[in-house]
Amino acid sequence: MPVRESPVAARLLRWFGAHRRDLPWRREPRTAYRVWVSEIMLQQTQVKTVVPYYLRWLRRFPDVRRLAAASIDEVLKAWEGLGYYRRARQMHEAASLVVRRHGGKFPSSASELGSLPGIGPYTAAAVASIAFGEDVVAVDGNVRRVASRLMALGDPRREAVREKLEALLPAGRAGAFNEAMMELGAGVCLPRRPLCPTCPLSSACRAHLSGRVGRFPPPPRRRRAPRLQAIALVVSRGNAFFLMRRPEGEMLGGLWGFPLVREGTLTGLEGILLPPVRHDYTHLKLTAYPLLLRQGRGRLPRWGGAGEAKFFTRAGMAKLALSRLDHKILARACTGIGSRNGR
Repeated sequence: MPVRESPVAARLLRWFGAHRRDLPWRREPRTAYRVWVSEIMLQQTQVKTVVPYYLRWLRRFPDVRRLAAASIDEVLKAWEGLGYYRRARQMHEAASLVVRRHGGKFPSSASELGSLPGIGPYTAAAVASIAFGEDVVAVDGNVRRVASRLMALGDPRREAVREKLEALLPAGRAGAFNEAMMELGAGVCLPRRPLCPTCPLSSACRAHLSGRVGRFPPPPRRRRAPRLQAIALVVSRGNAFFLMRRPEGEMLGGLWGFPLVREGTLTGLEGILLPPVRHDYTHLKLTAYPLLLRQGRGRLPRWGGAGEAKFFTRAGMAKLALSRLDHKILARACTGIGSRNGR
């Protein structure tokens, strides 16, 4: 349960008041919609990358009703380049539910917010505390690291951290407390080379006082990302390219792109194999070999049971959300076509 302001919370909040960054989502009006958009965008993405996307998003979708009324292609296009496109699809779905079930107003409690697509325990607590003042602790990676060092937690799982921080949570100021903890982790209590001399909590930090900051939190086990190779089918017809919408639930699901086919599954196709393009994801490293084909030459393979598939001109493709991988394939294909036509 929240308590009266502890000395630790008091020092943290004073520091935050003096050193908080001026970020677009911290400016008024701090609506639940704006807080939610920023929190979803900031998942696994740096602040400097998010800022321009956030500003453009609000110009395009200024409120939840405008977002719900947009097409999924419009939403994905606005998200293009941020990666983890599932976040954008779930935002669109959540916006529709907020409009249909809640009259366009976000639920005010973390428990209710957590029932919406794409909103996990951290995001629900962040929105509920910042936008609605609910006394709940929000634990993201930064908060987990700060708490682990502050309390020398050998088992810094999110639930354990949340329970420990509840003892420090100042009643009525949960939003500021959560933001202050995140800010401290982002700018001072860094994963490597933390700036302990400038930390407002150094005099209370058990890891710092015992000279063991580097041991907290325990380093996670890292798994090597598997390597995958595929053929990217680049089928051209005049100045148009054949694209398919990737199935929901798969990697890059919902986005249009060049069909990817496993090596060894192609037979009887005549084309030009272009130099490979590479793109690294968090969970795999992908090398795609663009195979340039003209429609009508050879027998084209089936597209893996995918739904929508058609030809788009370059102007039409500019309106679609393409992954960075597909942008690389397109650039390689255009270079290949230009070289071939120049012979």
